Amino acid sequence: MRKSGVFLIILLLFTTALFAQSREDILIHVLPVVAARPDHALFFRQHFETEVAGANYTLTDDSRIADFLINLEVTNNMVLYDDGWDLPPEDEPQFLVTLTLVNNETGADMVAFSWPFTEPFEMYEHSLTMVYSAMANVPLTRLGDLAATDDRWRNQWLYIALAFNYPVISAYQILTPDTYIQSPPQAQRLPNMVIPNPGGTIAVEFQFLNWMMGLFNFTLRFGDPMAHTQFIPSISLGAAFPIKPTTINWIKIVPFLMASTTGNTATTHDILSFPRFSIGGGVQIAFRASTRNALFVDISYLHSLSDVVTRNPLGSDWIPDKIHYTRWVVSIGFGFKFGFMDRDPQFVDEED
Repeated sequence: MRKSGVFLIILLLFTTALFAQSREDILIHVLPVVAARPDHALFFRQHFETEVAGANYTLTDDSRIADFLINLEVTNNMVLYDDGWDLPPEDEPQFLVTLTLVNNETGADMVAFSWPFTEPFEMYEHSLTMVYSAMANVPLTRLGDLAATDDRWRNQWLYIALAFNYPVISAYQILTPDTYIQSPPQAQRLPNMVIPNPGGTIAVEFQFLNWMMGLFNFTLRFGDPMAHTQFIPSISLGAAFPIKPTTINWIKIVPFLMASTTGNTATTHDILSFPRFSIGGGVQIAFRASTRNALFVDISYLHSLSDVVTRNPLGSDWIPDKIHYTRWVVSIGFGFKFGFMDRDPQFVDEED
């Protein structure tokens, strides 16, 4: 019983939330109520205006700019008897209020339903349900149109991005795989190394042209044993070239080029030299998250400009005594970027 009760409560809350959709960007106009009694006309117009505003829709007094119209009509509640239609008995509801939701652009009636009552105050318990039930039939076309034309998220002057990078694959390709010992004569081949480790990035992106951005990244990578340190910080400068498909405005593709310098690379007894400078590039794919912000995923490749040099791990009797590795890093990042300062749409069009 308890499980069934919990399930019913969850179902009720879900159903209520589904029907209780509301949007402040929707303009609603309540038309003058058609009613035989003036008190009915005054009560229902004022009451439904209050309910519409309470449901977080925006009321407007100008029917010409409204997205939807609410048309209310109060009539006598008629009952069908064997000999035809007539007024109901005194112990049954005497009146009927009918709500019709009208699409103001097309003039079409979207939905209409009625509720019986005798005294207007009885509708306090039911009018909000009527509003929610009506607005549940409102298509999300206006919101979709706004999203289709709102391209601000792709045209901000400044972005601050936070990313988690994993895996960060540091690959070391050995340049002298064969190492030898003379006494007794033997040879042994040293392997290449591929080391995955996590990292994080804070990035600043400045979009000074519609088709070009400047990049500044600070990245911290963890746990690379070849660097003989717990973390490797690096600073990168680069240029990006955003591609903004006109037919798909919820995506932005950003190829980029980058140069990087690595810190915390002091030599040790075993690591004789660790490269400080790298060059490379990659691509970022960003997806619209809100008016100015975006989710993104990126993949990058950096190639070190000098070798990693270590002592021969087999010992001092083996030759050569120094082993050279080529180092390159592939990183996959997942993050979120915050946009600041809208670029002027006219300025953007002129650049194109």
